[in-house]
Amino acid sequence: MRVTLELESKFAHHNTLVLPYHHVDWVQAAIYNSMQQHVAQAVHDMGFPVDNRPLRLFAFSRIQGRFRVSKETIAFTFPIRLVIASPLKLLIQQFVNALVTASEFHIGPETCRLASVSVDDMAIETSHIRVRTLSPITVHSTMTKPDGRRYTVYYHPKEREFEEQILQNLLRKYMAVTGAPLLIDKASAPFRLRLKNEAKLHIVQYKSTIIKGYSGIFDIEGPPALLQVGWDAGFGDRNSQGFGLVEMAHHH
Repeated sequence: MRVTLELESKFAHHNTLVLPYHHVDWVQAAIYNSMQQHVAQAVHDMGFPVDNRPLRLFAFSRIQGRFRVSKETIAFTFPIRLVIASPLKLLIQQFVNALVTASEFHIGPETCRLASVSVDDMAIETSHIRVRTLSPITVHSTMTKPDGRRYTVYYHPKEREFEEQILQNLLRKYMAVTGAPLLIDKASAPFRLRLKNEAKLHIVQYKSTIIKGYSGIFDIEGPPALLQVGWDAGFGDRNSQGFGLVEMAHHH
């Protein structure tokens, strides 16, 4: 289930939203702050543990709209859009109720007026989708150097590990959402992920972490139930930090 927020300026004379260039943690905080306290607390603190990894089952887009980048800031021209998705319908419903009640959305020190809210609960019934990223997809492995120091390797969409990691991550999310494992018969229902254009690299600073992700158009093939989880919860890692949300790309 997903919700699209259309945000406008709260003040007539004020037609831009100026944010730090790296502002994804501001947007994440704005989403948490818009949830009812107990919902935000539960999602943030517990997540949904699978294999001892907490999964915070929501994803969000980058801010969508016209913008100008300067050295350290990015200025969006209102109106702007933001999409938030989760397989937990209750979470989206409560989020929407809280937002509509407040009729405002606070990003850092800035206050936006909620112009419109639309909720969409699309069911994926096919085993093949073509999607465009609304926020970059990221997957990584943590490696250890000979001296014991750990480092992170981020995968490019053309590397085999990219597809494999996305599959394993989707299977964990499926388990978290349904409470049961999805048994995949690789012969009858393979999972494939193919990049359709040139992937664009994004280097994102989230708090003190540097994360590499890729945006582009992807053909994804697999069991509809698994594609549904990716649609609702995001593809790849760090979805609740603003990664891996997609929309349908229409076949040309």
